[in-house]
Amino acid sequence: MAKTVQERSAKAAQKRIAVAEKELRHRVRPGIEQAMERIRLRGKVPIISEVLQIAIMKMDLMADDDLIGFLRYPRHKIVISENVAAELYAIGQRQASRLDAEEA
Repeated sequence: MAKTVQERSAKAAQKRIAVAEKELRHRVRPGIEQAMERIRLRGKVPIISEVLQIAIMKMDLMADDDLIGFLRYPRHKIVISENVAAELYAIGQRQASRLDAEEA
């Protein structure tokens, strides 16, 4: 005789307890979800949660320096040219002299 839905759910719950399985939830924005889906398809892995588990296991094997570099979020570097710096300085000087004139 086939098991009922409740019996299957109870058996699955027992298995999760036996292996100390824990459900982790994480919210992501659409761009991250799309990236995860692309990675899943490229790696030919059927389930996104499996992709995440594999990624975590691989990161755990990385050397500390490699992991730090891998987890560092890319930031934009702002470079101000000498011309722009000189112009900003000149604007600051004009504003400072205008404030001095107003105080006097």
